[in-house]
Amino acid sequence: MEPLPIFIDLEASSLSSTSYPIEVAWNAPDGTIEAYLISPARIPHWTDWSVEAEQLHGISRATLLTDGKQPSWLCRRMNHQLAGTVVYSDDTEYDHMWLATLFAVSVCGGPAFTIHSADDLLMSLVGPHIGGRVQGLPQMEAMKQAAWRQVAGRHRAAWDVQYLVTLYTIAKRQGAQDG
Repeated sequence: MEPLPIFIDLEASSLSSTSYPIEVAWNAPDGTIEAYLISPARIPHWTDWSVEAEQLHGISRATLLTDGKQPSWLCRRMNHQLAGTVVYSDDTEYDHMWLATLFAVSVCGGPAFTIHSADDLLMSLVGPHIGGRVQGLPQMEAMKQAAWRQVAGRHRAAWDVQYLVTLYTIAKRQGAQDG
């Protein structure tokens, strides 16, 4: 099997400007997914919390405090696993912000990897065959729906990475058929 691109997803305490990451997941080239909760313990300014966000992702602050990894450990793990790679996100603006927030409280410096848009990657697979932009295209929307039907849930980092891996596989297959 051809190695997969690496996808990353983060969940956060809210969508506000003072939010912080609470969960991160990424896949390896073989499709294996690593996912970790992130502890806000020992980070005094990580106090933002949205009850609405908690209802979406189902992760309580108490769970983060008991089961979450320390930011420095997690940043070292990500840099070790992802060093020198391009990782793809379906929301680069937020994921960049939350990764910057995570790395800012660690002793690791910055990420040793770069983030690119998953939409750009998908367009490279199917764009020449269907034209236009990924968002709003009926063909892409159909692929997205098919991918969501194959994933257990939403709004958890591992599920969202699995969705992106599945969507990539569908788009690659569709691009090969159309090409």
